[in-house]
Amino acid sequence: MDFLGCVAAIAAMALAYLSSPNQRLLRRSLGRPGKVAGWLFGIGAFVAWIVGETSLPGIFAALTALMFGGVVLPYITWFFRPASERTPR
Repeated sequence: MDFLGCVAAIAAMALAYLSSPNQRLLRRSLGRPGKVAGWLFGIGAFVAWIVGETSLPGIFAALTALMFGGVVLPYITWFFRPASERTPR
């Protein structure tokens, strides 16, 4: 369940990032459907972590995985698409 919780948390933060109007990976953001899917994956991450651990450690593990995804994904985008390759909107 820990692996499933990590995957769900990374997917949730990827969808949250791609739904943002400031994202730089796609031509257009995913919009509202991406935000809803991100919330569902986030809830799934919490459920997976709480089932895999006990309640309080599961909550903190899910929060840590979500924060990790929120910090790492913009840097991954920056690494694969440097500022010189981006076109202004």
